[in-house]
Amino acid sequence: MEPQWNPKGKFQMSGDKNSQRRFNTKYIEGLKVDARTDFKVPGEPGLVLRVTPKGSKTWSLGYRRKSDGKKRRVTIGNLEEYGLAAIKVRAAELRVAVAKGGDPAAEKIAARKAETVSELLDIYLTDHAKAHKRSWREDERIFHRDVKPAIGHIKARELRRTDALEMLNGIRDRGAPIMANRTLAALRRALNWAVGESLIEQNPCTGIANRGAETVRTRVLTKDETHLFWTGLDDASMSGSIKMALKLALVTGQRIGEVCAVERGEIKLADAIWSIPEHKAKNRLAHTVPLSAMAVGLFEVAMQASGAGYVFPSRSWKVPDQVKPMAVSTVDKALRRCLPALGFTDNPLRVHDLRRTAATGLAELGIAESTIARVLNHKSEIGKTITGRVYIQHGYETEKRHALDAWSAELQRIVAREDLERNVINLK
Repeated sequence: MEPQWNPKGKFQMSGDKNSQRRFNTKYIEGLKVDARTDFKVPGEPGLVLRVTPKGSKTWSLGYRRKSDGKKRRVTIGNLEEYGLAAIKVRAAELRVAVAKGGDPAAEKIAARKAETVSELLDIYLTDHAKAHKRSWREDERIFHRDVKPAIGHIKARELRRTDALEMLNGIRDRGAPIMANRTLAALRRALNWAVGESLIEQNPCTGIANRGAETVRTRVLTKDETHLFWTGLDDASMSGSIKMALKLALVTGQRIGEVCAVERGEIKLADAIWSIPEHKAKNRLAHTVPLSAMAVGLFEVAMQASGAGYVFPSRSWKVPDQVKPMAVSTVDKALRRCLPALGFTDNPLRVHDLRRTAATGLAELGIAESTIARVLNHKSEIGKTITGRVYIQHGYETEKRHALDAWSAELQRIVAREDLERNVINLK
C-alpha cells in the first residue's frame, strides 16, 4: 500500500509497515503537485518536505521552542543540498539542539542579520534574487552603481526615508529620472523581502513616489526603415551572431533575451518548432514558437556557426569548461554603436522596437489580437479569464504558425523592395 496524504496536503502513513521504506529518494524526486504541498516524512517527527508546482522541494523542521512552547519552523535546505539520508541526520542534530533549549529558527535569522545596507543587499541577492529573478544581475548593477556608494554604509535597521530620498533625488538631478525610478523599484523589492525575512522592521521606501514621469515607448519601424535595417545589417560592424539574433527577434517577435538564450536542443528544424522552456520565458510560461521558412533559414546559419549548447554562445566568457549565452547587453551595445551607419541617427532604434514592429506588422496583416498576444506569449491575454486559464487547453499552434508565416512573407516583400526612397547616409 502506497503512502497517502490528506486533503490538507499532510503526509499520512497508511498503516503498512513497508510505507516508510517506500518514501525513498526515487519516490521524492517523482513527486509533482498542482498546489504547494507539505509532506511529512514518515518516522521523522517534525520533518517536512515542501513541494511546489514549479518543482521546488525544500526541507524544513517543525518544533516547539522549549522556553515558551511556541511552535517554530526552520528551513533546512532544498533537495539538491540534502538527500533523504543527509536530511535525517541534520534533522536529528536540530532536535538535539531544541531539546537543549536552542531555537534554530531564531539563530538562523540572527546569523543572517546584516549590519549595513550593503550587507543586506548582498544577502538579498544571494538568498533570493539569484534563485527567483532572471534579472538579478540588473539589480546587482543598480546596487553597485548608485545604492551602495550613497547609503551602503548606513546600518540596515537605521536606514531612514530621508536617506533613500536623498540618494534618489541625486540620481534624478544628474539627469536620469527613469534610472531613479528603476533604483527605487529595485531597492524597495529588496527591503520588502528583508522585512518578510525579519531582517529589518520596516521598509523606509514604502510610499516614495517615482522621481520621474514614465512614458510608454511606442517606436515602430516603418516599411522603409525595416528595409533599411535588414539590408544595412549585412555591412554593419558587428558579429554575425548578433546580426542573426537581431533578425530572429524581428522575424519571430520574441524577446531578445529569449533569442540570446536559445539552445540547440530547443530547436527542431525538421518540425519548424522552437520550444522556449518556462525557466527562460520572462513570464515563466513555457512557449512554443512555430518557425517560418525565413526563421528556419536564420537558425540554420546560426547553428552552423556555433558549437554544441547555445546557438548564440558568449564570445567573451573565459571560464574553462563553462559556456554562457550571449548577453542581451552585448546586442544592445552593438546596435547602439551601429545606429549612425544603419541610418537611425535622428530617430534611434532599440532592440525591443523589433518585437513591437513584429506585433504591429501582424495586426496590419489582419491577425487577431488574441493570436498576436499568444505569438508574443503575453500572460495578460492567455490567463485573463478563467475560461482561458482553465477550460481552453488549445495551444493555438495553427493560428500562431499562420500568423508568423504571414509576417515572414511580408518581411520578404519589404526586404526585396529596391524602389524605397531613403534620405539617409550612404551605408558604405
